[in-house]
Amino acid sequence: MFKLTIFALVLLSLFPVCGLAQSPPPSPEAIVERSIVAMGGRNALHSIRTITAIADCVSPQGPYTTEIHSARGDRLKFKQVRSQGKPFLAFANGHHFWTQDEATRQVSLADNKLAAMIRSHEFQLIALSPLERYNSPAFEGYEDFGGARCLKVRATDELGKMAHLYFREDQKLMAGLVVTDPRFETPRSVRIVFKEWRRVGKVKLPSKVIATDDTGDFTLHFNKISLNQADEHIFEIPKKIAAMNELLQLHEQQRVAHLSKNAELLVSLLAENFINVADGKITKPSREESLRRFRPYLERSTFLEWDDVSPPVIRVSDDASMASVIVHKRVRLTAPDEKGDSRQDAAVFAWLETYEKCNGKWAITAIASTKTTP
Repeated sequence: MFKLTIFALVLLSLFPVCGLAQSPPPSPEAIVERSIVAMGGRNALHSIRTITAIADCVSPQGPYTTEIHSARGDRLKFKQVRSQGKPFLAFANGHHFWTQDEATRQVSLADNKLAAMIRSHEFQLIALSPLERYNSPAFEGYEDFGGARCLKVRATDELGKMAHLYFREDQKLMAGLVVTDPRFETPRSVRIVFKEWRRVGKVKLPSKVIATDDTGDFTLHFNKISLNQADEHIFEIPKKIAAMNELLQLHEQQRVAHLSKNAELLVSLLAENFINVADGKITKPSREESLRRFRPYLERSTFLEWDDVSPPVIRVSDDASMASVIVHKRVRLTAPDEKGDSRQDAAVFAWLETYEKCNGKWAITAIASTKTTP
């Protein structure tokens, strides 16, 4: 009888009983779909165009308020007000990011790191459509998070940094996430827990959130959440910001022209009445003269560096028709000397470019340049 029992166990190990085989792991899409059903269903969530969420907040540095206006299409108005200091006001619209002085209405260009920071506060929109925000999702198993057993999904954020999303096994709702703080070069994590949810219309949305970083806990009590009531004009891109982004693209185009030895591309940026100021001289070269100057220089040069020492300083007129760009650049290249031997040269440049916009296109009207050896 004992031998038969052993034999039976061996058979069971070789041929599992039907229904006892391990089920395949759930896909991230299936996990999110369950959370969508728990929040109110796809139709109800799809009807949401904008979310306005206002929170009273407690932090290690004291109380403050956070105001979030989110809209589909990667549009956001973000405002924080503390008892001391000026309000912080920032915006995102697609790939345009900017801050604004609320008192003067002056706008300044912001980078993608600041944009990632403010967009990480869109808790309600993140819960509504997490796989539109986070990329390359993969199921990683089960883990306790926020006091509940959760399904864990690994993903990457808009900066390519690691993130983990958690979904409660019992309620199916999103429990929170752990993201990489974009403000620091050395990776630091921020743990975000969705502690409470509230029904708003036909959907459930996070209403109490605790975010924890190296400095402590930040608790956000969202006392007001409204749907489809935001004025979508608040997301409009200011003319100055659109102009600054165009000028940044031209700044990058100069780099591409140098690295690809493309004199035509470089000269195409110059206005017909271009003025050059350098080496104690003022010249007004024609396009043909500029091409004759740049072609041999680029052809014999191999650029090892043509990089910014610091980000360009861009100023644009109120009507976005004129602009200036201050550039600080480190250049290192190799080129043949008089004997044909390769020689390395390096310099640090600082120059001022002035631009005018004519027929919808920016052109460089003048460059005043200085340089020094490193």
